Parts: sequence; structure tokens; C-alpha cells
Amino acid sequence: MKKRSIRFKLTLWFSLAQIAVVAITLAAVLGASQTVLRSTVRNYLIGTVEENVDSIDYVSAKEDLPDYIYVPYHDGYLKIDPGYMNVVNDVETALYSKDGTMLYGSNPLAIQTEGAAFSESYTWSLKVDGIRYDLYDRKVNLENLPDGELWVRGVVPETRNTAQLNEIARLSALLLPLLLLLSLLSGWFLADRLLAPVRKIQRTAEQIAEDNDLTRRIETVTTGDEVGKLATVFNRMLDRLQHSFDSERQFTSDASHELRTPTSVILAQTDYILEKDRPAEEYKEALEVVQKQGRKMNTLIADMLDYTRMDQGAERYPFETVDLSALTAETADQMALLGTRGIRLTSDVDDGVMVNGNALLLSRLLQNLISNAYRYGKDDGHIAVSLKQGPGDVQLAVSDDGIGIPTAEQIRIFDRFYRADSSRSTEGTGLGLSMVKRIAELHGATLELESEEGVGSTFRVFFKK
Repeated sequence: MKKRSIRFKLTLWFSLAQIAVVAITLAAVLGASQTVLRSTVRNYLIGTVEENVDSIDYVSAKEDLPDYIYVPYHDGYLKIDPGYMNVVNDVETALYSKDGTMLYGSNPLAIQTEGAAFSESYTWSLKVDGIRYDLYDRKVNLENLPDGELWVRGVVPETRNTAQLNEIARLSALLLPLLLLLSLLSGWFLADRLLAPVRKIQRTAEQIAEDNDLTRRIETVTTGDEVGKLATVFNRMLDRLQHSFDSERQFTSDASHELRTPTSVILAQTDYILEKDRPAEEYKEALEVVQKQGRKMNTLIADMLDYTRMDQGAERYPFETVDLSALTAETADQMALLGTRGIRLTSDVDDGVMVNGNALLLSRLLQNLISNAYRYGKDDGHIAVSLKQGPGDVQLAVSDDGIGIPTAEQIRIFDRFYRADSSRSTEGTGLGLSMVKRIAELHGATLELESEEGVGSTFRVFFKK
């Protein structure tokens, strides 16, 4: 089945909505017109009967008035004014005696209404041969009328209403195709205008896909409508994609660079040792170099895998309530046993500090900070680990009195594989502090560095309560 375009669907729905509105309006107009016409015809019926009642008088003898009509009645005459209307605008009236005898006028329902009682000022209906008639009776009140009473009955068919309604319906039927055409054209035009920004987004997305250029952005609109929001969200997505690709590219480049050194050393050692027969001592030294570089590569690859897992999201590391006091004290005690280069480690930990997080990641964060302090601390120096609970946050700090970090280097110290020039000769993968930053981000914590070259460094992690 062929897919319909959004423009087609918008036009169709707009046109259907317009047609529905027109149809409902037409039905309402016809209904209101029928009510108004029916009321108008009934009022005209009543008015005609009332006027004819006022045109009747009773006299004992004919008068010399040639335009008047004289109808014998008892011992005198019914004097009917020339203005009496027998038939006018489909309203027919007839003059009746008390016993129902028609004295004057016309009544198309004379047979059907024969014997029907008269009712003063009462409008009623009767259906004959599929046609509905409205009838109205009015008593003629004459003081000198002998022995009885007279009635005027008016009759009007509803065909008078039907003719006018049919005319309205005919005009509506003529206008409906025109309205439909206008609806289709206006719907198509509006859909085209509404979808113009969407087509612009589509063209930009296609160009990005064709050129593989994530630096391009969609020109945002300032109307604040859904299309503008879509463009903004799309640009944010492109920003994240570009950042991810740039980070991935940089990560791959840095990883290749970091792996190249130990690989080159291993190849150089093996090439050297295999050139010719050498003493056993040289073989041993070469294997020790290969072992050292292999362990370095193993550590680097393990750190890269750990960082990649963390970069994929926190769902891999479920959070729970962690006793950060116990975790900090235990980690500090374990790493104090290293005693590397005579460095002494002490800890000052507040009791009962609880945070929401992942114990494995928090332990890794603290281990990396302490390892970094050992690596760049001075011989026989001191490392201080502290955990303090404040009114609004929890502060974890690791301080050393080592070589410090130059001010110009501090802004990049948390980048992956970055190491200050002064520390290039030290052991390490260059991922430790970047992992610390990532773990802090996963926990919604903020990271702060205070360092002075030749004095030492302090890393602080602030956890929200």
C-alpha cells in the first residue's frame, strides 16, 4: 500500500474538517430556517385570520355599498369588507356558522375537517396525502349577531416552507463543491507552509548524511512552535553525536599512541635478542622488559575497557545506599600498606556518612586518587585522605605534598591519556583521573582541584546529600 505524504494527510484532514464544519453549519442553518419559516408562516396564518375577522359585520339590510359582499344570515346579512382575503400567499380562509356550515371563503380541507370542533385562538395541524397543514380558528364576536356565533378558519400547507427550504438547499448544494475546492486548495497551501521548516530539516539531515559532516546544523526558527523545538532538539542530538564521535576518535588516537610505545619496546627487544645468540643474562633482561611492557599494556587495556563500560551509562552499575565512611576507611587502610617510596598515608573519616551510589565505582574513584597521589608524591612524603559531612554535601578529599600540577596543565588534567610533561616519565596509563571525573559525573558529584607546583595537590569530590 502506497504511503501517503504528511502534506496529503494534513490537506485531507483539513478538508474533511472544513467539510464537516460546513455540513454541520448547513444542517444548523436548514434546521433554523425551517423553524423560522414555520413560525413565520404560522404568524402569517394567524395575522390573516385576525384581519379577516375584523372585516366581518352583521347588518339587517343591504347597504348601498357595491364593493362589499353581503351573505344572507338569519333575518339579515353578513357584511364582508372588500379587504377580506379568501386566498393570499397560500393561506385560505373560510367563514363558518356555529354548526359548521361554510358561509363564505374557501377551505382545501373542508371535507377532512367537516365536523371538527372549533377552538378559540388555537393552532393545530393535520396531515393529508403526505402534506401537513396548519389550521387556525378564530371566533367572530359581534354584539348584534342573532342566535349563535361565527367562526373563521384559516388553512396553510407546509409546502410553502418546503419550497423556500428547497431553494436554500439548492443554493447550498451549488456552493458546496466550491467550498470543497477552496478547502482543498487552502489545506494544501497551509500544509505546504507548515511543512516548509520540516522540509528544511529534512534537506539538512540528508546533506549531513551524504557529506558525513556532523558540524552542520539546522537553522533554527524563533517562533517557539513544535517545529522550532524539533530543530533545537535535532541540533542538540547532532552536538552530542559530534561530541561522541570526536571523543571516540580522540580516544582511539590516544589509545593507539599509548599502545604504540610498549609495542615498539617489545618488538625492539625481541628483534634485538633474536639477532644472534646472546648470554642468558641478556635473554633474562629482555624478557623482563617484555614482561614489564606487557603488564603495562594489560593495565592500559583493562582501564580502557572499564572506562568504555562507564561511558556507556550508569545502568551497568546499579546504585544503592553506600556506607562511604566504611568504604573510605577500608580503602585508605589497604592502600596505606603499599608504603611506596616511604610515603605515609593517613585518614580522617567522619562516621555514618551515607551516599547513594555504586560501591565498586566509588572504591575505584578513591583508589585512583590515592594511586595518583602515590605516583606523583615526593619520597618520604605524606598523603591525607579525609571524608567530611557538611550541612548540604559530603566532601571526599585526597591531598599529597608531591610535585604539584602547573596551572596551565590543570584544565586538561582530567582528559583521557593526558599527563603533564613533568610526569611523562612516571608509570601510569593516563586514564586514572579521567575515570575519576567520569565516576563523579555518574554520581552527580562535582570535582575540584587545588594544586601548586612544587607544593602538592588536593582533589576534592563533593557529593550531594
